[in-house]
Amino acid sequence: MDLVRDIEDKLVLDRDGREIGRVDRVLLELRADGPHVVALEIGPAVLATRLSARLGRWIAALEYALGYDGGRPFQVPVDAIIAIQPHIRIDRAFSDTPAGTIEAALRSWLPRLPGAR
Repeated sequence: MDLVRDIEDKLVLDRDGREIGRVDRVLLELRADGPHVVALEIGPAVLATRLSARLGRWIAALEYALGYDGGRPFQVPVDAIIAIQPHIRIDRAFSDTPAGTIEAALRSWLPRLPGAR
């Protein structure tokens, strides 16, 4: 399996089919019998780090400043992966992910804007 081609940037869905994000990094562990996939990471700071280390640190600092640093980047252990084709489906609920936390915060914050319904 070619990890970059088959896993990175692949859409990740929760157990109910809701989008959580895309795989931004594959974590490997080196063992005596070779490398093994340990977890997948999802999050804007991880993606930004792939582009530039400085940009990654800036985005991580921004997440921290906005209060969204808890559980970031979101790591999906290999044993939580249900399926890989055509999308990666994991055994987690959307509400238990950082994407769900941010969506809930936005839903409570947006109605307070002037002109919002």
